[in-house]
Amino acid sequence: MYAYYHSTSFSTHIQHILRGNISNRSEADIGSSLEWLTIHTVTDSNPNLLQSQLEQSTFGIINDAKILRVEFDQDCRLPAEQIEEYEEMNYSKKTRNHSKVQGDDIIVALSEYGKLVFMTIINDEFSKRFETLAEVYLDSPGLEYTKKGKKLAIDPNGRAIAIASFQDHFDILILDKSTSRIHFDPIIGRGSEFEEGIIWQMEFLHTESNSMDKILLVLVVYNDVERLCRLVLYSIDASDMKNVTIEKVSRLPLEKNTPLPLLLIPLSAQPEAFLLVTEQNVSYLTADDLACGNVLYETSFIPRKARSLECPLFTAYAQNLVDDNPAIYLGSSEGHLYRIYVEKGIDRKVYIEWNELESTNPISQAMCVLGRIDVEEPRGIQVTDVLMCAGESADSQVLAMSTSTPPFRRNVVQNIVNRAPLTDFQVAENFIGDQDALITCSGQDWYGALSIMTHGIEALPIVQSSEYGWHGISSLWNFTASIPESDQVSCLVVSSLMNTKLLSAKDGHIKDITSLSNIKCDAETVYASSITVNNYKLLLQVHSTGFLVMDIGSKEFLLNCTPNIGTEGRIEIATCWQTEDAIYVALCIVRDDLFSLEIVNIISNSSSFLSLSYKQTITELLPYCPSYLEQFNIRSNPTLVVGTFQPSVVLYTIKDESIHKEQEIDLSLQEPGTFTIPYSAAVLSSWLVFGLRQGSVLCISINSEQEGQILNDQTSQTLKVGQSAVKLVSCQNGIYALSGQLWRLFCDNEETVYLDRILVPNFDSINTFCLFDCDLPTLYGERIALYADYKLQMFELSPQRQLSTRKIELKDTPRKIIYDKSLDYLIAITTRMENGDRKNFIRLIDSTSGHILTDSQLLWTDTDYGRSDMVLSATEWLVKNKNKTYKYLCIGLGHPKEPFHSFRSSMSARVSKALMDRGTLLLFRLKSNNDKFPLKRVWDQEKLPGGVFAICPHSAGLLFSAGSHLYLYRLDPITGRLVEVAHKALQYLITSIHEESGRICVTFHNDSVSFYEFDQESNAYEFLKSDVVPRSIHHSLMLNNRLAVGVSQSGGMVALHDDPNDRSFERRLQCLFNFHYADIIVKPKLASLRSQTKLPSYILPWTDTDKTVKPIVGCTVSGGMIHVFRISEPLYRLLHTLSQELIEFDATRPLLGSTDNFKWFCKLSGAEQATIHGDLVELFLRLSEEEQLGVIFNDQGQVKVSIQLVLNEFMTNGDDDPVRLLIDVLRSFENFK
Repeated sequence: MYAYYHSTSFSTHIQHILRGNISNRSEADIGSSLEWLTIHTVTDSNPNLLQSQLEQSTFGIINDAKILRVEFDQDCRLPAEQIEEYEEMNYSKKTRNHSKVQGDDIIVALSEYGKLVFMTIINDEFSKRFETLAEVYLDSPGLEYTKKGKKLAIDPNGRAIAIASFQDHFDILILDKSTSRIHFDPIIGRGSEFEEGIIWQMEFLHTESNSMDKILLVLVVYNDVERLCRLVLYSIDASDMKNVTIEKVSRLPLEKNTPLPLLLIPLSAQPEAFLLVTEQNVSYLTADDLACGNVLYETSFIPRKARSLECPLFTAYAQNLVDDNPAIYLGSSEGHLYRIYVEKGIDRKVYIEWNELESTNPISQAMCVLGRIDVEEPRGIQVTDVLMCAGESADSQVLAMSTSTPPFRRNVVQNIVNRAPLTDFQVAENFIGDQDALITCSGQDWYGALSIMTHGIEALPIVQSSEYGWHGISSLWNFTASIPESDQVSCLVVSSLMNTKLLSAKDGHIKDITSLSNIKCDAETVYASSITVNNYKLLLQVHSTGFLVMDIGSKEFLLNCTPNIGTEGRIEIATCWQTEDAIYVALCIVRDDLFSLEIVNIISNSSSFLSLSYKQTITELLPYCPSYLEQFNIRSNPTLVVGTFQPSVVLYTIKDESIHKEQEIDLSLQEPGTFTIPYSAAVLSSWLVFGLRQGSVLCISINSEQEGQILNDQTSQTLKVGQSAVKLVSCQNGIYALSGQLWRLFCDNEETVYLDRILVPNFDSINTFCLFDCDLPTLYGERIALYADYKLQMFELSPQRQLSTRKIELKDTPRKIIYDKSLDYLIAITTRMENGDRKNFIRLIDSTSGHILTDSQLLWTDTDYGRSDMVLSATEWLVKNKNKTYKYLCIGLGHPKEPFHSFRSSMSARVSKALMDRGTLLLFRLKSNNDKFPLKRVWDQEKLPGGVFAICPHSAGLLFSAGSHLYLYRLDPITGRLVEVAHKALQYLITSIHEESGRICVTFHNDSVSFYEFDQESNAYEFLKSDVVPRSIHHSLMLNNRLAVGVSQSGGMVALHDDPNDRSFERRLQCLFNFHYADIIVKPKLASLRSQTKLPSYILPWTDTDKTVKPIVGCTVSGGMIHVFRISEPLYRLLHTLSQELIEFDATRPLLGSTDNFKWFCKLSGAEQATIHGDLVELFLRLSEEEQLGVIFNDQGQVKVSIQLVLNEFMTNGDDDPVRLLIDVLRSFENFK
């Protein structure tokens, strides 16, 4: 078995925010972790200030990152011809064969590999990526305190870089003032210093000049032996590169009872000065204060918030480096925001002015001032600073902070979703049609929420009508009409089988104007549109006996046409189109068994401004009963497309008031045969797309040649959309399609048609829809009106497909989530701290609306365990008794010896699992009646010998763990009590239990995975097999009764198989694949977030019995998502060979280190086996065409032998392009993103 994984969504927790001219976009680039965002102008059509351009995997952890401002040579010196000798030794550096640097700033990062790396952004038309320019070896990877490369500081003038370990050591790298864009090699000197103690903060100070003789570095060092904190000042003289001196100028001790230092802020407007932010005050110091030992420096106390006894603990700061006297913003983890100004008076005394700002979301360790914008408010235009704040267990925000007069308001310009920390998730199968959704537990405390993650076109509700008076709607048409009072008004024609309504929209307000107009309201409307006469827009309404043209503004009939159709005839279908000099209306008329196509020409009389007449110009008998009629401009000619019930399609061209039959296609020869009856049609790129009455779309290629047949029926595609007739409406980026659910069809560069779901709510039925702008400016994307569940609904759609997150706010920390499609609600278990006590609650939540259905119910135990009750597990349990099925909710609790929130324990939750020596199992009955709370507590099993980390239903009862003990209980139907059936004490802490076809998969905190089987005759567990490699597996997924996939605490994923042919005495499980991931995967699940249309044969189901392909999906603690696929052996060999080429190719080599570092990374969760790193091989798509050829071909222009050997199985003939083949393979995995 072979696996392919890639990151569908990267971490949403922002660690660093870097702003600069990295990609040559004039200071408009933002880097958060390794996501590239760009600053854009906020307009009506683009409300988001920041737009994501690129996310890229680093295959490792960035310890720290800063921006280096560089002066590049104008002559762009050539790189050295000799190949550099590079060895893994201290301070050895290597410049890669990189692309030309496009921006003026460089990203400098410290990696977990012990490397200092210099990176840039390549922003070409067809290739966007992060690329490493050079790397410097500092130390071997490791977590020791003395390892180099834990903290980074860069001189504001780009003269030096300081790198520190956690304690005792720091290094100085001297940089060249100018370097080359094509051979980046800025380091010209180095030095190392020993400073005993823990290095808390380290920053370079701004100096009056950028000369090399005075570079100042300040450190905050805590000596844990003396228990004393000091400010240490170093001066670096690099004017003579042969004799660089690093001098310790002073060590200014802080008082032992002083508040702890939190932030060190160099002042850009005041050279050689900085602010020291502590727990209670902010101090202003200069280099002279430190050199002279001045302890009487200026100090300002932090103002407390109203009704608060403690000062806010600041976690981040930001300042605008452009202003002469920039404001400094301070943010705290509670969401408190302050702005301070530092000024010197005439008496040279320093004044620190505080502005208390409106609070926001909790702020982590990253803030950045993006610039200034003008905000229009009722009191006028306000000048505001734009501030980006990284959220701490809450969404990140872009804020516009008022700089004028109090009160200092803030406006939220943009929210950036943060799902971290993500502690649990469930798959909601078929949440939207056949698409699954993920429901996750995200955030903490007041910002805790359930995040519903879906993939498709996001739909934001605008307005909906009342239910009264909207029954039986069958058709909607939008049009624009002219009225005297204003230029134009947006209108909507709403028709049922009995009547018609006319609605108008003004600034988003919908008004029924049927009674105020002369529209034919007592009949069904067959077709409606607007026509333009002398730049004036009029309404055309076609009904069963004729059509009329009216002026909405004056309410006058301008034309009323009643063709001679007889008493038994009626107009079934109609359309209209307009040329430069004529308006045509086409009518399909049914008279008994005769079907005719009649075309009427509407003529504008020159005698009056709005004087109209008509003339019937064309009559054509149709051979079959029509099912559809529409006009398109195909090959620059007006073409009428008539669909019939034969089934067939007839194409007519109209020229000089004559009609010519150009082509007739027998659709019974197309898939799905005799049911290929057209219901609608639209043009998409080079395809004429038909919506069929049986729920599919048929795409027939349009012949681009001017001569010959219009359609090439030998080239077609068919996609299944739904079960009912498909209505198609053209839009900006494709075609909207309705068949039970709403979709968007789009076409890629290879002319392949795909489907994307429109994420509207789960309506019982959607009857019809159309585009409708509601007379609002386009802020986001297109707007649609649809009739669903007896109401008229308006939605605004996003311009492109994406992974959307909708949050249901809980105001508590979510721990566990239960989702059952048969239930009309979600069950969320949350935690809240009240007066120092931890309290757990159960809530019922409507998954559609997000409304809390009932009051929270407190989880309690009969035994008082103090403050340490923790929810560890939760699951559903179905019990059958006397032909009835009863549903129960099982919740596992743990009671640690020491509360997890206690700082005295000094250990993480991972270690504290072993100290959870008591546990409780709670049992609730899920009732379906209409009681206030449909959960009834029926049983609790207390004083278990450990925390209940795992619960699993079993055919013989209920399996659950208590520490290292495995229990099986059954429910006595007479007494309603839990009765013990089996019990087994195992060696290690049990973390999860799963059962499939009688086989039990148990995972352990220290002993990987074991398989057991329950013997019902002896009521005992029988050991089957186990993994011989010790792994810390915390959750698993059983794909069948012999195959389990586990995720480890180190971030890895492993698949273990019980081979039935293995009869060896070792009883070991066979490892099928294993890989390491840079984040902890919460749990593995099977899910498909996108509807699958066409799947290549090399993407396989996980088991031989599966008929559908569903990848393994895992959410990570930091809010990301990973997909894992099973692939064929030939594809594995091909992509493995490609990956070996890419890790040696400079443009795609891992960003944070060398090839050897990448191999070290891959082994962090054990030896890698049978896995393709999709995040690596997909970098092939980010290369330019020339670079792609460089990966595949050798210097002689031939395909490399290693690649050619594995390509042969995929190439159908010798003319296939290997580069195009690889691109198609890699893009096929995007269907699951």
